Amino acid sequence: MSENEHENPQHPIQVAARRSGLSTHVIRAWEKRYQAVAPKRSGSARRLYSDAEVARLTLLRRVTEAGWRIGDVAGLPDEKLAQLLKDEGISSTQSLAPSPELEAPSAEQLVRLALDAVARLDGPALIRILERAATSHSTPAMMETVIAPVMAAVGERWRMGRMRACHEHFVSAHLRSFLGDALAQASTVSEGPVLLVTTPSAQTHEIGALMAAVIAARAGWRVMFLGPSLPADEIAFAADLTRAKAIALSIAYPADDPRLPAQLLRLRTQLQPGVPIFAGGPATAGYARALEQIGAILPDSLSRFDRDLEALRRVGD
Repeated sequence: MSENEHENPQHPIQVAARRSGLSTHVIRAWEKRYQAVAPKRSGSARRLYSDAEVARLTLLRRVTEAGWRIGDVAGLPDEKLAQLLKDEGISSTQSLAPSPELEAPSAEQLVRLALDAVARLDGPALIRILERAATSHSTPAMMETVIAPVMAAVGERWRMGRMRACHEHFVSAHLRSFLGDALAQASTVSEGPVLLVTTPSAQTHEIGALMAAVIAARAGWRVMFLGPSLPADEIAFAADLTRAKAIALSIAYPADDPRLPAQLLRLRTQLQPGVPIFAGGPATAGYARALEQIGAILPDSLSRFDRDLEALRRVGD
């Protein structure tokens, strides 16, 4: 193999994960948080890893398995990493027990820990738990099995008098900050299809919209996140201005706003023909008739939304 072939980025993240012995989620986390590797991007914004980067990931795995923290070694050159193993008498192919850094906590454990942090109003602890969830679960899975259950549990405990309004505001604020940071880090595409993400008028809960925005950005879309409670006229104007390929609406609360069906119908008439509207959230059932009238796509999960976005990207490519 020539040196150029060794450095040429050619492996998708699934191949890099299989060859390095790391999960795709750990690879993304090490790249994002520690700049352990810097993969190139394909035309569709997918990560591509060279043989040298796969070898480095493998070396980092060996070092962390031997007891070093990834944050302490991610910036070291390969030669220094190899020397650390050599000094400990560890072969680069020796099998070691996984370190806690690589062990994936269950979603149930993460939800329980997050709820404990919310009960104490412990912001740093909640963020650490969310970051752990992001490294051990795929993005849709983390949102579906950790963030959404935490939000639902806090809301239920508030209604039952086991938590207070301050707890609900606390978790919303920290989730908004966490997801906002994730969106900023994922928004690396300067060209490509635009997805406009918002909530309709009088829908003030934006966490679901932020989750959709993060998933889309990580899938290679140029995401235009417009925040909550946007009237139909403004959504349509922004879609025309950005030439959006699709619209994603989060509909969380309330489920019985008599004005929203008319807003949805108005949006459909003002959008360019053929621009699909995705809609999701716990309140969508309350507007089923209007959503059906506008031909909205209603993914039954964030994982399904991710797959639908990928299928839509391929249309016209």
